Amino acid sequence: MKCSQITRIMMGYCFVFMAQQLQAQSIEIDSLFNSEVQQFAFNGNVLVTEKGKIIYDHSFGYADVEGSRLVNENSGFHLASVSKTITSTAILQLKDKGKLRLEDAVIKYLPDFPYPAITIRHLLSHTSGLPDFQIFEAPHRKDTGKIFSNEDLIPALKGYDRSMPAPGEKWSYSNTGYALLALIVERISGMAFPAYLEKYIFKPAGMRHTYVQTSLLPVNDTSRTINYDFPSYDPSRLKRVSSMPQLRIPSVILGSIYGPGNVVSNTSDLLRFDEALYNGKLLKPATLEDAFTPAKLNNGEKAAMGWGNSVSWYGLGWQILQDSSMGKVVWHTGGAPGMVTVFMRNLTRRQAVIVLDNVTHRKVHADGMNTLYLLNKKQLPSPGKSSLASVYIKALLKGDAEHAITVFNELKSDTAHYYLDEMEMNIRGLELFFDGQQQAGVEVLRLNTLLFPQSWNVYDSYAEVLSLTGKKEDAMIMYRKSIRMNPDNKGGKEALEKIIAAGSK
Repeated sequence: MKCSQITRIMMGYCFVFMAQQLQAQSIEIDSLFNSEVQQFAFNGNVLVTEKGKIIYDHSFGYADVEGSRLVNENSGFHLASVSKTITSTAILQLKDKGKLRLEDAVIKYLPDFPYPAITIRHLLSHTSGLPDFQIFEAPHRKDTGKIFSNEDLIPALKGYDRSMPAPGEKWSYSNTGYALLALIVERISGMAFPAYLEKYIFKPAGMRHTYVQTSLLPVNDTSRTINYDFPSYDPSRLKRVSSMPQLRIPSVILGSIYGPGNVVSNTSDLLRFDEALYNGKLLKPATLEDAFTPAKLNNGEKAAMGWGNSVSWYGLGWQILQDSSMGKVVWHTGGAPGMVTVFMRNLTRRQAVIVLDNVTHRKVHADGMNTLYLLNKKQLPSPGKSSLASVYIKALLKGDAEHAITVFNELKSDTAHYYLDEMEMNIRGLELFFDGQQQAGVEVLRLNTLLFPQSWNVYDSYAEVLSLTGKKEDAMIMYRKSIRMNPDNKGGKEALEKIIAAGSK
């Protein structure tokens, strides 16, 4: 009896200690995301679990700003490239059923495909050498109003005349490849891709609120969040992506191609997807092991993700974290106008981190990784330097140029905590000017000429806004200075000639 009682007491202490640990982790994660919200750097849902227990589940911000509809646990988000994990699952299911082999040439299923050496495995692992959606540049020039679909892929590839690396030679991210995978699913199954996903993935996994949605495939869902972006100079000012002409090509013209994206889901359904992968409802264990193994290039090296990324390898629809100190972590990120997403699965410790944002907040991927660090009691990386341009513009928009330059001068020598980038200043100055903040835009571009006097481009941009505000003489001086520094500045020469011609009339 004594032994049994002691055991029960010790178990009680253990449960209390574990509960305290979980509460501490939840508080740290909450602090991380509340800090981001206060800095206008997050708007969405976060779900964190371990071994089936919810560690953290919280909603932040607006699903619909204009309608004052808040994000809640049922809110649906476009998953962007996290959709690739689902497309990969569909292809691997067909492999498990003996309908295809990953070493099969794509041309076996899509006879008009113009590259006979590319295999399905190449498409899944982004090692095919195929370009991204640059294939639509020429077709878009011919018809700027056309909304492209998956049926336009092969005609665009046939007309693509740029050189490409050989299959298996390098890792190169290709949305085109994943759109082709959706076509292969349709060709083999005889079903539309959205219908296949519904029958063989969403229903078996219990994902009742998940579907494919594009402008060509509308779905009426009042719980779906609206996608927002913001001007770089003011992250608190949300604008519907659909109202921003500069985002029309990625969000509309190319936004109806499924396979690489366009799945809508919520945190609960993604957790059900996570569980279905564990319990064998969707794929065989050996197939998942293949998906979670880094792809090999022709030279035998593991396929590391590009853009200078040394964080992850890439398998078959999954990123694989190179750092194994927390266990084996597979994940995928997503990003497009008005959507940034993270889906992380720690296979060793059965942890899940799901972060969905309906605003273009570029730090969300890092937030997902930091959440995993907190969950595993690892020290967070040191925060990077802050943008001095952002601090200066924020002060400038308060209406006091003298105060703004005082703040700028006070901080510019603090290079340990702030960085200053010529191109960032230039882009934000032009964005301010053309977004109804003319005076502030001119001031930023004027300062940029003083900060970077050896750059011909700063004078060109300053000349442009001077001309548009009627200061033609000053604009001509700036254009001439820019052209002297860069005689190949064709746009500057044309703009100068127009000012001179208008003045002579």
